[in-house]
Amino acid sequence: MSTSHAHPDKSAGDQAVMTDYSPELYAFRFPNAFVNHIWSGRIPPLIGRKVQLSTAGRCGGMAFASLDFYHLKTPVPPLSTDDLAPSLVPSDGHPLANYIYTRQLHSMLTTVRGLRDGVRYIRWSGYTAATIAAKTQLEEQKVIASLDRGQPVVLGLIKATSKRLKAQGVNHQVVCYGYRLDTSGRLEFTVYDPNGPFQSSPNEHRPGILRKIDDVEHSGFVYQERLSNRTHRWRGFFVVDYRPHQPNPAVIQAAKTDEH
Repeated sequence: MSTSHAHPDKSAGDQAVMTDYSPELYAFRFPNAFVNHIWSGRIPPLIGRKVQLSTAGRCGGMAFASLDFYHLKTPVPPLSTDDLAPSLVPSDGHPLANYIYTRQLHSMLTTVRGLRDGVRYIRWSGYTAATIAAKTQLEEQKVIASLDRGQPVVLGLIKATSKRLKAQGVNHQVVCYGYRLDTSGRLEFTVYDPNGPFQSSPNEHRPGILRKIDDVEHSGFVYQERLSNRTHRWRGFFVVDYRPHQPNPAVIQAAKTDEH
């Protein structure tokens, strides 16, 4: 694993810091369109109706995997939606799909740090607007300190307004790899959002921008994430407890075509 250093980017604004994380190298070319099949069976057993439990998305796994390749200083496998058609993502059983799923579990369930963050999503989802705003302001300083050291971070974005497990699906994870203060002094974070694939064309790719805005129509959802083709609103965010992990050779050398 290697250490990077932040450097100022004067063209981005009055004050800007960018790590050497590059979406061109470390952002995946397919969207977060995974479906996780958790369990299927009959309730009650044998005689009951058939039930399938599934969840949508592996944003945490994609964010963690992206940073794993970044720390390895190896570009992510170049699988794109064109390579994977008619599917949008590598199918389960493919080394990269399996690795992303494992890292998804690491991000919020199957490691001590992940489980702690998984609980934190639930706890933060129940906070009032004032509490989550105050806590996010403290997290902003953690992000800035890490980026100043040259280290990108994973952000846990909060949209849910309830602690119910069913509500947690609207929360999200992204990679944050830079920040700037614009000419008005407003803080903006640069992010890679796994929900949108990296577009190799310079005319198509625009980095995500996460910033706090004043908008009375979205009271309580004070952070705006602006992507190339859509905008999201979030209540706040925290720095996820990410630790680098070494992908195995099969993941690093994932072929350009999906393996079924």
